Parts: sequence; C-alpha cells; structure tokens
Amino acid sequence: MKMNSKFFGLGAKLALCFVAVLGTLTSCYEKEDIKTVIDTTPKTVTYTISGSVYNYTSLAGINGASVVLTKADTEKATTVTKDGGQFAITLSGLTDADRGDYTLTVKAEGYKDRKTNVTIFFEKADNQTIVTHMDFALKSNEIQGEKVEIVAGKEDQTETFQGVDSEGKPSQDKVFVPANLFPDGEVKTITLIREGQEEEIENDAVRVWEGKPDGTTFDKPLVFTFTDKPGQELKVYYEVNGIWTLAEKDAQITEENGVYTAKVNHFSRFKFSATAYDYYTISAGDAVMTTGFTKDITLAYHNSLNVAKEFPFEVKGFAGGAIFEKSLDEVFADCPIKDEAINYMENYLNGIYSELPGSEYKVVDFNTEILVPAHNDLLGVGVTQTLKNVSYTMTIGGTNYVVKVIQVEQYTFSTEGFVTDYTHGHGHGHGEDLNAGGGIIDFE
Repeated sequence: MKMNSKFFGLGAKLALCFVAVLGTLTSCYEKEDIKTVIDTTPKTVTYTISGSVYNYTSLAGINGASVVLTKADTEKATTVTKDGGQFAITLSGLTDADRGDYTLTVKAEGYKDRKTNVTIFFEKADNQTIVTHMDFALKSNEIQGEKVEIVAGKEDQTETFQGVDSEGKPSQDKVFVPANLFPDGEVKTITLIREGQEEEIENDAVRVWEGKPDGTTFDKPLVFTFTDKPGQELKVYYEVNGIWTLAEKDAQITEENGVYTAKVNHFSRFKFSATAYDYYTISAGDAVMTTGFTKDITLAYHNSLNVAKEFPFEVKGFAGGAIFEKSLDEVFADCPIKDEAINYMENYLNGIYSELPGSEYKVVDFNTEILVPAHNDLLGVGVTQTLKNVSYTMTIGGTNYVVKVIQVEQYTFSTEGFVTDYTHGHGHGHGEDLNAGGGIIDFE
C-alpha cells in the first residue's frame, strides 16, 4: 500500500507541472494580440473587344457600322465604327457570373449583316484586364449585273440602277436616254448592264458598264449621273479588242460635290476610271525597210525544152515572222505599271501580227517556182531577205517607252549567175540517114 501511494503522488505532481506550463504559454499569446485580416472586397474583370469592319472586296474600312454585343438576346453593349472602320467595346466590372457565350452583330447600310459568337472566359475574377481583337469583312448588298432593256425612240427617258459606289455604299445611278437617239428618229432597243463591284475593282474603275448591241453609235450621247467619292478625276474608257482605250474628248466626265456626269456616245464595254497613267494610246513609227542576208541555194534542174520552163522547188529552214529588238521586260523595266503596260502592249501587237513577236525568228518552209530558160541548167538560186523595222512608242506618266519590232517582210529569188547554157556541137553524118549532117547535137 505504501508503494502504491508513493507512485500516485509522483504522477499527480507531473500532471500539475504540465498544466502550469500550458497556462504560462496561453498567457504569452494573449499578450501579443495577433489578428488575421481577410480581404472581402469584390474582384472584377474588364473585358475589351476591339477590331475593324471593312469592305469584303475593296478592303476599305466602313465607318458608321453598328457593333452590338448581346447575351441571351439581351443587349450588353453597342458602338459605331469610325476612323476607317475601327471599333472598341469595353465591359467593366465583370464577375464570375458574367462568363459565358455572347453574340457580336455587325450591321452597315448596304451590306449583309455579320454575326459571330464570343466566349468571355477567365479563371477567376481577380481585378484583371483582358483584350481581344476581331475583324469583320462585310459583303455588299449589291444588285448589279441585271440587264435593263430600253426602247429608245422619240421621247426622253431616264432609267435608275440600284447598286453600290466604289466604297461599297448604296448608290442610285441614273441614265438619261434622249429622244431621237438614232438617225431619222429610228426606234431601237438597247441593253444596259452595270457590272458587279468585283469587276469594277478588278478594272480599276468606279463603274463598269456594258452596252448592247456592241458597236452601236448615237446621234446624241447617253448621260450617266452617279454619286461617288468626291475629287476623283474620272475619264471614260472603251474596251476595244480586250484593251481599255481612252475615249475621245467629247466623252469626258464632270463632277460637282461628288455628283458625276458622264457622256457616252457609242456602245461596247466601257468604264469610268481615275487611272493614274494614260497608257492607252500607242503611236507607231514609220516602217524602215532593210536588206537582210543573202543565201545561195544549190539546185540541179535541167531544161531540155525549146521554151523556158518553171521548175518548182522547196525552201526549208528560213527565218520568218517577227522578233523584238529588246524584250518587253527590258523596255518596261523601269515602268511604274510594268505588268499592266506589258499586258496592254501584247494585246495591241496581237491585233497587228498573226503571232506575237518573240526573241527568235520562226522556222519557215515554203514552195516556189523558178523560171529556167530553154536548153539551160539551173545550178543555184540567190535568196535575199527583206526586213521591216517598226517602232511603237507608249507614253506612261510622261515617259516614252519604245518597243522595236523587226519583221521578215518578204524573200526575193534570183537566178542571175546560176544558169548555164548547154554545150553545142556540129555532127557529120554518112549514109542514107536523113537526119545526118549539119544538125545541132545537144549533150546532156
């Protein structure tokens, strides 16, 4: 019993010591007065959608287009493009609940609407700024390309054509058809087509028209009135054999505050264009004839007849056609519109030569006949080649570009110095041969 009581007493003392230590520690921390601070202010996100709106074909910026952001058919923000089609929509104070799918709709007068989905996403709202960029190419609502037939007679008429201008904005062009358009008051049906915007841009024009029947001429001009970007120095060009050719002076265009008036006095395909360079007129210099090579052809034709005879023979491997003295690449090397100039010159020369001149002559084979006197041998023929040199001058931006073409004009054949007589001798006959004695014997 004594042993047990001693053991218990020792354990109690240890327990009391442990409690005392805990009390001391607790009192120390209470004296420091430490507090934990938790930030409970709301966290938000600023989200900006910026971009541009431009014409699908011309790539020109579209001002005044509306850009609307919606979520579940509820409008969240809207703006209007400016400064060449630029826009920016900023959403401030977004929280986690604002994540999700939105719809961005772009509208502009004269263009088809564009819609696209926008997903606004962020890991968590943490006072951050997010910027995304989007570009929109709008296709115009052009209705060009429709044929309009007009019965031109004894009364004035005005036809209206709906379409777009060179910047893709809606336009309304008017064509005035005067009375007595044709001689002696003749009544004819004409057709007008205003071509699409893609064709107009491709042909560097604000308008491209086609009039039918092709080749029709008028006593009075048709008058076209249209609105477009002011300040353009537009001219009338006609398409001739696939080449745009500047119209004569009485077919020019006048302008007043962006309203243009153009006169057209005959039909083909035509355009109103502000082409910077007038390269549609080419002047051809006088042809200069020169003598080319002389070539001897060895022949062996025998004429045993008592009359002159024409003998046929073939000439093979002669140079023919036409060549450039310098290639078009070399001539137009420094031209600011090199490709257009070369293309125009090639089309022009194709209308003159059966085949476009190259860097070398073509190989020509042909047949001819040579007259050989009676009782003569033809031992050869002299051939002289005649060349024609023509210069074509093309003026672009005040600079002259000269294209020189050398053409084989003709071949001249001569037998002079190549014909020999047969050898003649006198025979002596004997006996009763009636043909003997005193005759001319021909030796072949």
